[in-house]
Amino acid sequence: MMNTQRGAESLRQLSSFVGQESVSSWRVIDQETVNQYAEVSGDGEGEWLHLDPERAAREAPYGGTIVPGFLQVANLTRLFGETVTGFTGIDANHALNYGFDRLRFVAPLPVGAPFRARIRVSEARPHNSGGVILKQDVVLEKEDGTPTLIGEWLFYVSERAFR
Repeated sequence: MMNTQRGAESLRQLSSFVGQESVSSWRVIDQETVNQYAEVSGDGEGEWLHLDPERAAREAPYGGTIVPGFLQVANLTRLFGETVTGFTGIDANHALNYGFDRLRFVAPLPVGAPFRARIRVSEARPHNSGGVILKQDVVLEKEDGTPTLIGEWLFYVSERAFR
């Protein structure tokens, strides 16, 4: 059970991050990565839009292959790690992925196109079993600022996360 005083302090500390925005470095997903992802996950397997650059260049309106949506999601973890350097004093081993309230793929991400994550802490609220739910607005955006993915990503942060 959560220590009430410690839980209140955890909520206060995480609430101080609300409104803060961070941006990751630029990243590129190449065709080899898309091919490996399709082989391992089955996502995109048999879909020329993701795996056949020549056909996609001829037939798709994007100029070539595009990155599968869930491969974009998979990249959020690395990019998120780059953006949360301001969360000092929090042990990430006690901040668990709690899922998404909302996740949308709003534009294609061409293979080889630079993209980055923009993450803003939007809410910190107590969880009924102890700890805090931290909600973050996430956007993957191309170099021209066009978002490809938008979502509301949740983490459960245990009171043990605070050293």
